[in-house]
Amino acid sequence: MILLSGWNGQSDFLDPMCGSGTIPIEAALIAHNMAPGLFRSQYAFEKWKDFDKDMFETVYNDDSAERPFNFKIKGFDKDPKAIAVARRNARAAGLADEIDFEVRDFKDFEPIKERTVVITNPPYGERLEDKADLPALYKAFGDSYKRLDSWSAYMITSYEDTEKYFGRKADKNRKIYN
Repeated sequence: MILLSGWNGQSDFLDPMCGSGTIPIEAALIAHNMAPGLFRSQYAFEKWKDFDKDMFETVYNDDSAERPFNFKIKGFDKDPKAIAVARRNARAAGLADEIDFEVRDFKDFEPIKERTVVITNPPYGERLEDKADLPALYKAFGDSYKRLDSWSAYMITSYEDTEKYFGRKADKNRKIYN
């Protein structure tokens, strides 16, 4: 989803409903041009008979394409437990210092900088017990976004009334599978 948005690490990034931190962690990897899974301790293919450990080490430890990142990546969630998980996941990915996770309701955020890309996976009724809360959630998100005219927002949702309550028609819709 991040790559589909066109974000390439040349601006600030925010996931205002980050949950376990997947989207901000992926953004940090993209921003630094780091391969996904770079900090994993083991891969299943390492057990193959013809696995070439020396070749793998050469390729795996080549950080020549990595680049510095001079912007901010933030992730907010109103649930302190979700933020604790997000921080733990960022540490496991080797990116704890790259992402600022905060316990904060998306309605309370202030702009990081003038130009920021917002990408999020807001609740859409799959895990919520009461789907009646969705109109208020999407309206509040749309109201928060209206004050940020130089920002771009992308979201993954299957909630069919998103545009109605967000208050703006999407510039583009893409079908992706979560």
